[in-house]
Amino acid sequence: MEEKEVLRAVRRKTRLRLGSALITLALYFSYIFNYLPSGSFLKERLGSSWISGSLAMFAGLIILFIFLEWLFLFVDSDDDPDADER
Repeated sequence: MEEKEVLRAVRRKTRLRLGSALITLALYFSYIFNYLPSGSFLKERLGSSWISGSLAMFAGLIILFIFLEWLFLFVDSDDDPDADER
């Protein structure tokens, strides 16, 4: 691989990782919604269960983080600059 192609691939992967990190950070900050007055509905139970909206949001965020990391790894694995050296 030429040096320009490697540099282009590294820049692309850096942008992709930065975007992924920003999305993850924004989702982490969305949990603050539980502590704001406008998020008071999350403190209530979901139907007749013992699960609150806050707990459901926490579980949903964990599943979403796992999916986003899997998606990042899937998208990131398509063009490895070191693939020719193996």
